[in-house]
This record gives sequence, C-alpha cells and structure tokens, in this order.
Amino acid sequence: MFGALRRLASLAPPALATAPRLPAQQQWRGIMKFRRRLGRGYSHRWAMMRNMVTSLIEHERIKTGLAKAKELVRLSDRMVTLAKQGDESAYRKACRIIKTKEMVTKLFTVFRARYEARQGGYTRVLKTYPRIGDGAEMAFVEMIDRPMKRQPWPLPEQPSSVYPGRGGRKWRGGRRDMGDEIGR
Repeated sequence: MFGALRRLASLAPPALATAPRLPAQQQWRGIMKFRRRLGRGYSHRWAMMRNMVTSLIEHERIKTGLAKAKELVRLSDRMVTLAKQGDESAYRKACRIIKTKEMVTKLFTVFRARYEARQGGYTRVLKTYPRIGDGAEMAFVEMIDRPMKRQPWPLPEQPSSVYPGRGGRKWRGGRRDMGDEIGR
C-alpha cells in the first residue's frame, strides 16, 4: 500500500509538489474577522453574531452589551453593503450569514431601497443604563432612518430627584420600560 502511495506522489507535477503551504491562520476564507473575543470560542461567536444580525434586520433595534454591539455594527453594515451590490454573489454571501429567508428578502428589498443614497454608517450604537445584575455596559443597536413605532417618553419639565449616572431602578425614573419604544 505504501509503495502505491509513493508512486502516486512521484507522479505529481513538480510545481504542485514544491508549492509552499500557507499557515492555518492565512487560509481563513470567511467574510469577516472579529476584533474582540467576547469570552467565546470562534464558532460560538459566529453563531451569536449571525443570530444578532438576523434579529437586528427583523426588529431594526435591539439591546445588547456594548462590546457585542460594536462588533454587530461592523457585520450589519457589511450586510447592507452586500444588499446594495445586489448581485448573485452578494446574495449568496448574505445567505451564509443571515439565518432566515424572509430577513434576506427584507435586506435586499427594504434596506437596499432605504440606504441607496447613503455611503456608509447604516447602524448606530446608543449607550444606555448599565445592566442591573452585574453592572455591564449596555447599548441599543439600531438602523439609521428606521420608522418610529411609538413616540418616546416626553422629558420631564422640572428636575427629578434621580441622580444621573446611577444604574438600576432609580435611574429609570418611574420604572418606565425602555422596551416601550420598540413596540413590545
């Protein structure tokens, strides 16, 4: 058996036999590299980012941690850029990332028309109050120029007794839910 393998190896053209092999890190062929590890392995990061970009396209505004939000902006802007290209190759690349066919259709129809004149910066990150349990920095990620579902709460005309910068329930002022603007 080994003799047959040696004979096959000797029949290989010399250009292929002497071609240098690239290191494993340079053979990566994905659409994007991550800048942050986010405390997860590579496949877990990709699964999480795919879920988050699909949710962002569906709801057009989601709430998450600040580090995840900054990574999500990079991926979601790239998806809108693919939608603006609009060819078959861009469609297939987007289908590899976005999980549902309905969201790919929304990306290539609604978002493509909405951001046709814009050159970049399709999403924004809005920092919000820290999470109650562990004090982690939280942020909203939203699409630019999205239609408002509800008017936000009016600002109080007189100063309240709430101290700015404090996390938790006292910061919210009257226990208003930040999800009200989303339409939940």
